[in-house]
Amino acid sequence: MAFELMAALDELAPGERKSIFVDDLPALLVRDGQNYFAIEDVCTHDGQPLTDGPIIDSQIVCPRHGARFDLRTGRQTKMPATSPIRVFAVQVRADGVYVSPDDVNPDEPSPQSDATTAASNAHAEPAVLAAASTTTPSEGTAGEDGTGEVTDEAIIEALRTVIDPELMINIVDLGLIYSINQSDKKVAIEMTLTSPACPAGPQIISQSRAAIERLGGIEEAAIKLVMSPPWSPERMTDEARDHLGIF
Repeated sequence: MAFELMAALDELAPGERKSIFVDDLPALLVRDGQNYFAIEDVCTHDGQPLTDGPIIDSQIVCPRHGARFDLRTGRQTKMPATSPIRVFAVQVRADGVYVSPDDVNPDEPSPQSDATTAASNAHAEPAVLAAASTTTPSEGTAGEDGTGEVTDEAIIEALRTVIDPELMINIVDLGLIYSINQSDKKVAIEMTLTSPACPAGPQIISQSRAAIERLGGIEEAAIKLVMSPPWSPERMTDEARDHLGIF
């Protein structure tokens, strides 16, 4: 890998980012806690820059439509994005932060180079590669919290994978989900449809149940269809309204 110096060790505070070019491509060097990541500066949903997007749980959020991408792998974690962004290899050395145009393979993290371990004691930031966090992931199934319970956030993210086939928007951003209740590894969902006669209703309900039951820690999902209060476009997120041209 050919690494190029992109920033001094003290140039970025945690949460800050710097616009750079990697192999003539616009990119961002991001410091998340004590880790550095280099990512392609473009949302794969609409081609807009990610430059000003907030960082949440090691994910960068597109400031336009709310799509999210994992800083470590580039994978899309939230609609409307359906494809990942590029992530470039990063090394922290004694004289600064270096970036390579080579893509990171999250399944085969590269070993740290000898130069990386030569960072001086004056700079305690650990040497990292963009594919790996310095923290050790907790044991458990994806979607579970520290107690083994599946979080509501994980359930909501699972439901975001269910797309209304007529409007081509996920059911969460459409505002179809009314409530989520959990008990003894069972989940009860109250949801609605855009209209009582929606022809895609059975498909949406079936896909919602399957999406939840794919989560580890969930044994059964029950979907209750309710029509009160009736759905209205006001329940949609701003991203969904923007997608449909409703202002």
